[in-house]
Amino acid sequence: MSVRTLGVLGLIELSLLAALGWLPPMHRMPWPGIFCFAAAFLAYAVAGLLAVRRTAGDADRSVVKLVWIFAIAMRAALLPVSPELSDDFHRYLWDGHVQSAGTNPYLFAPADPEVAHLRTDGHELINNPTVPTIYPPLAQLAFLIVALAGSSVALMKALWVACDLATAWVLGRIARETGRNEVPVLLLYLWAPLLVVEVSWSAHLEPLGLLPLAGAVWTAHLIRRRAGDRLAADDDGPGHASSPLLPAAWTGALLALSALVKFAPAAALPALVCRPGQRGRPELRTTIAALGAFGLTLAVLYAPYASAGPALFTGLRTYSQHWWFMKGAFGVVEALTGDPLRARRVVGLLVVAVIAGTAVARFDLERTLFWVLGAGMILTPTLHPWYVLWMLPLAALRSSPPWIALGGLAFLGYFGLGSYQETGVWVQPPGVRAALWLPFLGLLLADVRKLVRPEAVETATSPSEMEL
Repeated sequence: MSVRTLGVLGLIELSLLAALGWLPPMHRMPWPGIFCFAAAFLAYAVAGLLAVRRTAGDADRSVVKLVWIFAIAMRAALLPVSPELSDDFHRYLWDGHVQSAGTNPYLFAPADPEVAHLRTDGHELINNPTVPTIYPPLAQLAFLIVALAGSSVALMKALWVACDLATAWVLGRIARETGRNEVPVLLLYLWAPLLVVEVSWSAHLEPLGLLPLAGAVWTAHLIRRRAGDRLAADDDGPGHASSPLLPAAWTGALLALSALVKFAPAAALPALVCRPGQRGRPELRTTIAALGAFGLTLAVLYAPYASAGPALFTGLRTYSQHWWFMKGAFGVVEALTGDPLRARRVVGLLVVAVIAGTAVARFDLERTLFWVLGAGMILTPTLHPWYVLWMLPLAALRSSPPWIALGGLAFLGYFGLGSYQETGVWVQPPGVRAALWLPFLGLLLADVRKLVRPEAVETATSPSEMEL
């Protein structure tokens, strides 16, 4: 892949994403907005494919620089545009506002009379106003910081984009330290149209959780490397290899921080039972450091909100019992069980089975997250487009075609936006759901051979060897 080719593809994607956000006709969903996004995703997919097939060489630094330049330009093009595809940012601002007034956001829903005196212009735009907040404490802390700094959507976007770019930097470090080609990792993450749209335009908070998630994967790799150093140094006596205790503590704390933005990463907790290498039992001190840091981080960040008691999870319970959007495999389970609540219990058990399987198979943190988050995404009753972003760092690290493709297909979730804006009803035709899920599942089945083969990250020498 030449720098010129990459530049042309980057310019095409940048132009299409800018058109999606800035030109008035592009604000009419589903068409032509979906076509515009699809064309941008096609340019991104071609660039990604060329990057994956490209052999690392001396010119990589200039390619990496160009990837970063276009990544920043894509985000800058959409940062000034007011969010239109989603109204979640109103809830973010509300939660920060009530905290700045000294009120625990978990105690009351926006429609409750107890907070009537806190309502401001735009309060009526908050979605699900009768439901208390579902967002965990790290998200709440970020909302409070935004509120104290002026309660600005622009400031909030800038914070999320800063986390987004920092996540890419961490992914680049992981790629270099695990022997992978940095170019496709960075390009597949930074140029993902869904990431640019959902963060720079729609102001979704996902990068706040993706940054510690990527950090946890990075420090988990450091544990494996230091453990290997210790095994290699056995014959040289003690003190010849650095201890993995500090990286283990960082891994636990970072995984907890990610789970305190959205809860799903906590499912990878079994992977914190750290292993010193290919032989030997888990090292007790390292495991205690990781699990202890995880628990301590949860306790410290939940402490300021503990006065809410059981109300801490009222919104989450409502969400888990009643929400659904663009359901895929969950719809099949629901049809077989004949009851939505029973179906939710069944898919919960299936996800627990996947978690148990990763523990028995002794997967490292990166692979555990890949399997657990992936299983949850396939089985969830609710797949908003921005939820797919949680798989993007892992998909970029592994050049995974099914999950990269889902990042494009997920935009079909906005098919019903036009009707919602006109009538208040979000239409989700079965054909649109099929168009989202069937291509992804087909790619996933085609990739099944790679899903079951042994991990090859440590010794990978080509992109195809690094996918799982």
